[in-house]
Amino acid sequence: MSTFREAQRQAHPTKTNTLLLGVICVLILILTMQVWLLTAALNETLGGHTSIKWPAFWGSLALFVSGVALLRYLPPPIRLPARTMIQEAFPHAALAWRTLGISAVSLALAFAVWFMWSAIPIRLKDAGFSLSRQQLFWLAATPVILGSFLRIPYGLIVSTFGSRRSYAVVTLLLLLPCLATGFAVMNPATPYWVLLACAALTGIAGANFATSMGVVNLWFPKRTQGTALGINGLGNLGVTIAQLTVPLVIGFSLAGAPEASGAGRPRPIHLENAAFVWIPFILLCSGAIWFGTKDYPAQPRTLASQLVAGKRLHTWVLSLVYFLTFGCFVAMGASLPLMIKEVFAEAPGGAPNPLLFAPWAAAIATLMRPLGGWLADKCGAGLITSISIGTMSLGGFSLSGFLQPDQFAGFFTVILIICAAAGLGNGSIFKIIPLVLTNEAGAAIGIISCIGALGGFVPPLLLGWTLDNLGSPAWAYTGMTLFALLCFLANGWFYHRPTSPTHC
Repeated sequence: MSTFREAQRQAHPTKTNTLLLGVICVLILILTMQVWLLTAALNETLGGHTSIKWPAFWGSLALFVSGVALLRYLPPPIRLPARTMIQEAFPHAALAWRTLGISAVSLALAFAVWFMWSAIPIRLKDAGFSLSRQQLFWLAATPVILGSFLRIPYGLIVSTFGSRRSYAVVTLLLLLPCLATGFAVMNPATPYWVLLACAALTGIAGANFATSMGVVNLWFPKRTQGTALGINGLGNLGVTIAQLTVPLVIGFSLAGAPEASGAGRPRPIHLENAAFVWIPFILLCSGAIWFGTKDYPAQPRTLASQLVAGKRLHTWVLSLVYFLTFGCFVAMGASLPLMIKEVFAEAPGGAPNPLLFAPWAAAIATLMRPLGGWLADKCGAGLITSISIGTMSLGGFSLSGFLQPDQFAGFFTVILIICAAAGLGNGSIFKIIPLVLTNEAGAAIGIISCIGALGGFVPPLLLGWTLDNLGSPAWAYTGMTLFALLCFLANGWFYHRPTSPTHC
């Protein structure tokens, strides 16, 4: 703060209080406008009056921008203080960066296996399976369950059995869901419970995230952990890879040659290729981890000593926030293809191709994750997380206004904005974890990523239920937005508030 401003503050202390009160009033007005926008959007979605939606949207956006501009005038105890970077030793830099590269590629493979069931349900009926809409949503959501709960032990094993051995073994285990799914979808007579079991088994691929993040976290100093963990998060691109690859490979026979369709006969669909295509890459990545990385030189820790992370308040606060940001990413990858197919089936000019548009939502969230980690290193993780969640809230309020068949362009644009914000938050939250949970970071990553992945299980089921029972997903999006506001308050209190002991 300048000398002039300091003198002004001492001479007129009441001006500081008046200015702070003015900023708070503007923020309250912004919240009021958001409620108005929500009401207008829901009113139109449910068939009511439509003329107030856009005035509410633009008025809310103008106030939001004005509120951001006023932040620079906040008094010193409220504004973000200057950050000082602590230089730390980085003796194994070359090995750390090599480990990061191998880890990011292997994590992308794991996510591709995990999300192959987001693309398979779209074509099950074409392959001869007879399933209801709710059954298809369950197949898309089920892999999240096992992938969520296994993240806790998958995060613990890194410090117990060694980074190289742990990650190589869990990567090799990806063969199990690929083989099971491939053989199950070859026969249209396969019972639904078998398909559901295969989808659940695929969840072990999602648990690899905790092991991968735990490995990278060990090798990098705190000043670069946000950037490193954000880069490793590029492995989330596996969602996009799966959704782009599956439609291509299911049109080929096991021999690799495309089969021509006869007169009046559709081309055969080889759904088994959606699972078998990943097998050679699993073997390659397992070998790369085993021969290209090393166990981190640290004393092994018992599982019991790490479980103390479950007693820490910040483990559960960060789990709540990550439930929103990563849950949004997982839910978009798992349910967006079905959402596009169900909501915009009667779009003018023909329904949009779900497998053409859906991968881009996951891609933009993934690409924003390294940026979130880098910005968290430079500007503060609490600030970046607040920006992320605030943008998600604004987008969620707006989303309910774009659910008519002729509004796909607006719907998809808002989805991309929400996913970009979620990716930004995913990167910044993983900067917070080693800062506030230094001694139990590996175990905390397992718990937090477990809860975060469960955040991807609830929305697809909620969306399916509102479609079946209310005829529109508007209320599901509204519920998610209100939850985002709760997370915004939690992050602001613990990690963004300058006077908080855990401000970061």
